[in-house]
Amino acid sequence: MTGISDNDKKRSRVTIVDVANSAGVHISTASRALNPTSRHRISGKVVKKIEKVAQELGYKPNTLASSLRTQKSGTIGLVVPSLSDPLFAPIIASIEERVAKDGYITFVASSDYKPDKLVSIIERMGGQYVAGLIVASFELNDPSVELCLKSGIPTVAVLRDPRHSLISSVTMDDTAGVQALVEHVLELGHRDIVYITPPLAASTAQNRLAGFKAGAQLDKAAGCRFDVIEARAYDVAEGERIMRQMLAAGLKSTAVLAFNDLLAVGCLIALKSAGIACPKQISLTGINDLRFMDLLSPPLTSLHTAGRDLGFESAELLMSLISNHSQPVKRVLLTPHMIVRGTTGPAPAPGKADRLTLRADHDAVE
Repeated sequence: MTGISDNDKKRSRVTIVDVANSAGVHISTASRALNPTSRHRISGKVVKKIEKVAQELGYKPNTLASSLRTQKSGTIGLVVPSLSDPLFAPIIASIEERVAKDGYITFVASSDYKPDKLVSIIERMGGQYVAGLIVASFELNDPSVELCLKSGIPTVAVLRDPRHSLISSVTMDDTAGVQALVEHVLELGHRDIVYITPPLAASTAQNRLAGFKAGAQLDKAAGCRFDVIEARAYDVAEGERIMRQMLAAGLKSTAVLAFNDLLAVGCLIALKSAGIACPKQISLTGINDLRFMDLLSPPLTSLHTAGRDLGFESAELLMSLISNHSQPVKRVLLTPHMIVRGTTGPAPAPGKADRLTLRADHDAVE
């Protein structure tokens, strides 16, 4: 009779049955002990014993077989609008840290601000039997919301709220935050203020514009002037393009509030290129308080949106939904706070805030 060599044994896949037999327990006990979501049902002493045996045998759980059997894997799907936007780095990191505590790993994908791509990503993730979804890409009236509900995948919206009655969300109080920015520049004496907004497809854009309008109402009777400029994108290049365009048209505003930090950085680049002093001639604010905004020259006044808190709270909420699908819909609203830095200052004295124009050689004249 031909025996099985030690090398053959090493090449053989160790199964949960092998672990159970070696530990002297029932297979169901071994399975529960090695599953982070069910090990609490077994005594800690038994769990440690089974884990030690599994490690000695080199046991690796067959996640594919498990997911095919239960139609649920140990993975969480996370979709963000852009992987190049530094806003999402702390959100992703805190989500990964939180779900890892319950034994899950995270698959991250970018929708590139395209609703059709978001639908495709959710379909693919559903096909991989993800246990849950966290989506930062939802627009209002987004078709992918119904796809999530139809598939039965526990889903939480983060940062952007699709405002659907059956989808839980974790967002910032953007309306109150932007209103605080408006109040800040009004207190500095600015009476001609412009706000740069992206298209109003998402809740963040609508809520921040609502905050700007609410702030404008505070001094409506004082003869203030409030303008809104629409951006095509969310990045630095677009902020630079818009500021150059405003300067070329003869910008009169003394304060510019941007939808996010990236647009604000682009505005600052254009101002410097034109030789316009910030904040002496024009004050500037952003939103999100990204890393290194304090290292700009001058450092950027911004609204801190607590990316790690957004990530943690959304992951915490998703873990609860996975364990109890019948939980009621929740809307978690976090409070932002303003970080005042060097890009905001007193408005120019009356008579000093003449119209700014931009020459072909990019030099500004007053």
